[in-house]
Amino acid sequence: MKIGVFICGCDGEISDRIDLERLRGGVAHSPGVEHIEVDEHLCSKDAIKRMRSVIDSRSLDRIVIAGCSPRTHDDIFKGLAPIVEFANIREQSAWVHPDKEDATRVAFDLLRSAIARAKVLDITEPIRVPMTPACLVIGGGVAGMQAAEDLASYGFKVYLVERDERLGGRVKRLSMTFPTISCGFPCRHDCPECELTPKEEEVYASDLIEVLTSTEVVNAEGRIGDYRVTLKTPKGERVIEVGCVIIATGTRTFDPSRIPEYGYRYDDVITSIELEDLYMKQRFARGGSELRRPSDDTIPKRVDFIQCVGSRGEKGGNPYCSIVCCLYAIGHARAIKEMHPECEVYIHFTNIQAPYRGFEEYYKESESLGIRFVRGEVKLVDRDDEGLVITYEDLNRQEVLEERTDLVILSVGQEPSDGAKELANLFYRELDPDGFFTEVNQKIVREDATGVFIAGCALGPRNIRYAVADGKIAAENAAALLKRGFFEMEGILPIVDDTKCIGCNICGNLCYFGAIGVTEMTAEVIEGKCRGCGICAAACPEKAITLTRFSDDEIRAEIETFAEEVAG
Repeated sequence: MKIGVFICGCDGEISDRIDLERLRGGVAHSPGVEHIEVDEHLCSKDAIKRMRSVIDSRSLDRIVIAGCSPRTHDDIFKGLAPIVEFANIREQSAWVHPDKEDATRVAFDLLRSAIARAKVLDITEPIRVPMTPACLVIGGGVAGMQAAEDLASYGFKVYLVERDERLGGRVKRLSMTFPTISCGFPCRHDCPECELTPKEEEVYASDLIEVLTSTEVVNAEGRIGDYRVTLKTPKGERVIEVGCVIIATGTRTFDPSRIPEYGYRYDDVITSIELEDLYMKQRFARGGSELRRPSDDTIPKRVDFIQCVGSRGEKGGNPYCSIVCCLYAIGHARAIKEMHPECEVYIHFTNIQAPYRGFEEYYKESESLGIRFVRGEVKLVDRDDEGLVITYEDLNRQEVLEERTDLVILSVGQEPSDGAKELANLFYRELDPDGFFTEVNQKIVREDATGVFIAGCALGPRNIRYAVADGKIAAENAAALLKRGFFEMEGILPIVDDTKCIGCNICGNLCYFGAIGVTEMTAEVIEGKCRGCGICAAACPEKAITLTRFSDDEIRAEIETFAEEVAG
């Protein structure tokens, strides 16, 4: 047994807080340690090259990396030797012990434990699971359609599931998008019919995309590479088999009736998406573009937009910004002024959010067109015998005003789509505190082992451009798995001792991923579903389950190094 120890200074993050030469000297003569060295930047290309050379020339069969967390840098050192063990002396020592003496002592204990564990570790073979060459895309909006198109272009079978009657999502209800309205500078590629936005006709034309509208996912079983998903279709239930899944379920709009003081119960108080429907209704009825209010079909003389309805914590709404509402309202206001120049248009806001290049200019230009931006809270929208009355504060004038208006448009924000929680449970994905799907942090999770990718507004509010980009990214990640034909997982797996197992199924009841359960009175593990968390091994009352790489002997070897130090 020949062990190599490589200590990283992490560009001062460790070396400024820990005496690395003292650490090196403390373990240099440990039994089995054949080589030890210190490098300020161990994960650099040159350092890795030198490590390979040292490992080959000295025939090292196991190495210990003393540096930062293996969660962030495991992949860099994986494969350098048959056994690679880590001592996290940055997060668990340098960063938490301000005193250099204390930090060095703790780092020494961590390194000695890692060396002791490396001596008894067994080589584990990776788990390789095959990939079914097909993908399920849930959600037929622009992100889902883009993902389906891209996957089909790679030559893979795609099932595109949409619970509504047609594809396109909310984008299909838009009469125009902003700031472009028509092509020109600054083009944001946001138009529903833009050549850079996926189209319903192209999706249906593909031989590799099977479109299933009015369909929902009701159940899912299996693992990465082999999912069996039950769909509820108009013709009954159907089971499909896919290797990976893309969730692009978009968002729903905030229900403004949850803020009763905004008067959504009145005919002439509508949401921004209902304004789109009003445009289309008038266009088909009269063959032209104009705005007429719902109650009496007359052209309004005054229109008031109320921003942040359900967003940014306003009046009990969601705490986050919905991103698109400000620009969307400005675009509508400009369209109304273009259709009816004599109409007074007000936009009530707390802060205008225009974070993208060209949008600030768009906002300022809108002011010059006569659109009135009023900073302050809208207190009440009410109705009397003569019509709507809006009560609002104007912070610039330092007063509260009560005025008549003809039409109020509520700029409603975005919320997680219905069924997001159920899908998260089916595919073992997490939701953030706001109810949107969380992105896999590659610094924490080395490689996603679910084969389930999230795209578009399922991750949070997006505009069209970024939703389409998300669809492309998800398709690329899914295609990389499908092209490979298999998925290789680290070989950390529960081993069940049949002679000890009593079939109590405590392990199966506790396993979040459904990776272990009793079959014929003995617990069995499903490779590919297991994440190696070890809860089954910890909970087994008969000690019949052992987790590879975390056996009693391996853990005991670490503990005994401390016991020896105390005894000494």
